[in-house]
Amino acid sequence: MRCDAGEHMSSDLTVVVASVNGFPYLGECLEALERNAGEAHVVVADWTDEPTRAHVRERWPDVQLLSFNEPATVPELRAAGIAAATSPFVAVIEDHCLATPGWADAIVTAHRTGEHVVGGGVRNVKTQRVRDWAPFFCEYSAFMEPFPAGEVENLTGMNVSYDRQALAEIADLLGQGRWENDLHARLRDRGYRFWSVPEGVIEHAKDFGFLEFASQRYHYSRSYAGMRNGALGARRFAMALAAPLLVPLLSWRIARNARSKPGYGDAFRRSAPLVLLYTVIWAFGELVGYTLGGGRSILKVR
Repeated sequence: MRCDAGEHMSSDLTVVVASVNGFPYLGECLEALERNAGEAHVVVADWTDEPTRAHVRERWPDVQLLSFNEPATVPELRAAGIAAATSPFVAVIEDHCLATPGWADAIVTAHRTGEHVVGGGVRNVKTQRVRDWAPFFCEYSAFMEPFPAGEVENLTGMNVSYDRQALAEIADLLGQGRWENDLHARLRDRGYRFWSVPEGVIEHAKDFGFLEFASQRYHYSRSYAGMRNGALGARRFAMALAAPLLVPLLSWRIARNARSKPGYGDAFRRSAPLVLLYTVIWAFGELVGYTLGGGRSILKVR
């Protein structure tokens, strides 16, 4: 890994961007941060390619760039960015995320009032096609607007900010390259609450093709199951046998979330068959992960 430390303004907030998709997504993400979080220190942890990094250096010289020449997982990129941050508060987003006006200010304000873990909802801005809606429902239906203000059950890993106390609690898990489900379970078990701010919404701006997202569902779920095997022991085989039950369970949860929020009904009805197919793929990925382990799937998650 190489670190290009650009000059940056002093700020209470560092924004860590895990960069795995390259341009145009990374450029749109950095432009949104420039507009709406101009005083934040931005760290981009990238393992795409040298042309992408050269463009970042030229166009955004104030960005601190961490360059990985070997493949790195999204959790590893996040952990590297967090380790490089020096601000009191560290927000984590991804390269297909767009910060909205007021996002950074709302997060910092909540932290300054004593909240340790802060975030907000997710807004879909790729809305023209069914194939754009289905991935959004699969990944973010629990965080769609209107997302509750105040204490919530959980926050998404691509729109969450931690203070130094919370980061200290999960430092070992970050070092192990764990996903946010493990990080947040640890924080919840230790009494931390998750705080949502209405202005803290982030925009999801990823255009997934069908085969691309089908691959993502499989690799994400296989890597997720594979990471759990050590703690599960022989119980992982029971989890593998139960994996088909995830299809009705996940489908029901997504449908419940979509129907409980105004304005999503038509989009969900049109995309429901594709959502169902993606849940089947997810369940199959978990079955393989529990049976054969995660393999190298985590390196293929975007």
